Amino acid sequence: MSGEALAHEIIERFSTKDAVLLCQKAKISIRFERWNPSTIGEFDRKTNTITVNLNAKVDQKRIIAHELGHYFVHQKGIKLSRTEEEKVAEDFAKSLFNHQ
Repeated sequence: MSGEALAHEIIERFSTKDAVLLCQKAKISIRFERWNPSTIGEFDRKTNTITVNLNAKVDQKRIIAHELGHYFVHQKGIKLSRTEEEKVAEDFAKSLFNHQ
């Protein structure tokens, strides 16, 4: 499944394209922390938490949208390599922003 198709499905399912509202509806917590930027954000499947790196030079909603892509890939049970999953998550985030 492509990130664009996944985003379209999620927008239809939750009736929103707003990343923060999607987190609320999907019962995902958002935390904000600072660390040296090797990553801009993380999704923890065990706690259903997205952590946004405040040191990242990327829009926070964009980071949240990307990490939501990871969440929905795992929720749907889609098995991908790390590289493929990153592409789907990035395409998911782009698609959310293109629908705004």
